[in-house]
Formats: sequence, C-alpha cells, structure tokens
Amino acid sequence: MTLIDSVKLRLHRDIVADPVLHGLVLNLYLNGEQYPHRVQDYFPMHVAEAAELVDAMRRHLAEEDKHGALYIRAIEKLEQPVIELPMSDIYNEVIRAHTPVSFAIEPDDNADGRRKKIAHFFAHLHYLEKRIARSLEYHVEACANAATSYPEKVVGTVLKDEWRHVEYTGEAVAHLLPARVAAEVMALHRRAEQRANLDFSAGQLGGLLRRHAARFPRFRGAGYRCCASLLRGVLSYA
Repeated sequence: MTLIDSVKLRLHRDIVADPVLHGLVLNLYLNGEQYPHRVQDYFPMHVAEAAELVDAMRRHLAEEDKHGALYIRAIEKLEQPVIELPMSDIYNEVIRAHTPVSFAIEPDDNADGRRKKIAHFFAHLHYLEKRIARSLEYHVEACANAATSYPEKVVGTVLKDEWRHVEYTGEAVAHLLPARVAAEVMALHRRAEQRANLDFSAGQLGGLLRRHAARFPRFRGAGYRCCASLLRGVLSYA
C-alpha cells in the first residue's frame, strides 16, 4: 500500500467513525447517483441507434436509482439527514466544469455528431465511475467500523455495479468511434476528471475540516488540512 493509499484509507476510517461525518459523505455519493434526474443531457436513450446501447443505458439509470434508495436508507440508519446538495457540490458537475466539450444533443446535430456526443457522454461516465469505484473501495473497507453494518452492505453492493459500469462505458466509446478518435475522446475526459478530482477533493475535504474540525482527531486533522492545500496547489499546475 502506498503512502497516498494509507492516507486515503485513514481519512475514510476517521469519517466513518463519526456518524455525522459519515452521513455527510454518504450524501455526496447519494447526490451523484441522483444527478441524472437533475440535468437534461444524461443517458440520451432517445437518440442512440443501437438497441443494445439503449438497454445498457436503461439498466445503468435503473441501477443509479437503486443506489440512491440504498444510500438514503444507509443515511437514515445513521440517524442523519438526507440532503439535496447544490449542483456545484456534486462530482459529476465538477467534472463537467473541467470538460471543454458538451455532450448535450442539439436538434441540428447530424447522425455523426450525435454519435460522437454519445461517445463523449460515455467517456465522461467511464472516468467518473472509475474514480467513484476507487473511492468506494476505501470506503467499504472503512465501513467495517461504522456505527451500523448497513452502510458496508450498501457500499459493497454499489461497488460491484460501478465496476461493471466502468467496463461497459469504455467499450461503448470503442464501438461508437474509430480507434484514433475514440482514443482522443477518452484522453480528453481522463484529463478533465483528473483535474476535477483535485478540485473536488480539495474543496470537499477543506469544507469538512472548516465546518467540523472538532470531529477529526487533532493531529490527523492538521495533516488533512495540509493535504487539501497540497491538492489545491497541484491543481494550479495540472
């Protein structure tokens, strides 16, 4: 395990050890699952040409809804409030702020344009789901010490689905576009997600530490503040 892995796992364990912090972080995951219902251009089933792709999007959206219901129940088990966050606090939206292209389908887009935008959407989802899955790997291990066993079951269930989403979304881009173009699209969204991860992590960790400093162990809290500052500094050069 690398030093970065150790710090991330320790952070998740400190969060899980406090029901208030744990509820707040589960709300971050929850709002990500609910995000497709707050925007108009996710899962463009109405313009996809392949029936298999439409079916895959339909299953994916249904699983997002299932995850949302599970997270709500886990938050309630911790006796914490379910919160609808501002869009700027949702990871999907932060990634989009760092993404230089739109995948919203316009009425005058031709077939090739629609196909490329659908590919951009799946590339966006691929790196989003991959990052979330990695975060959940830390979180499910930390959940062994949660106030109730229910969050561990929920996160384990979601994690299995997320890795399947990672696989099929990457395959979808490869099927929709020529290899060279697909590689360019994937690279664009990989860079966008990498920048967004620095931005989101620094902002959310910094916010937790400002609002709930007393809930973190004193010395590790100071270390986490240094991490948040470091992430912000790295972002300026990314």
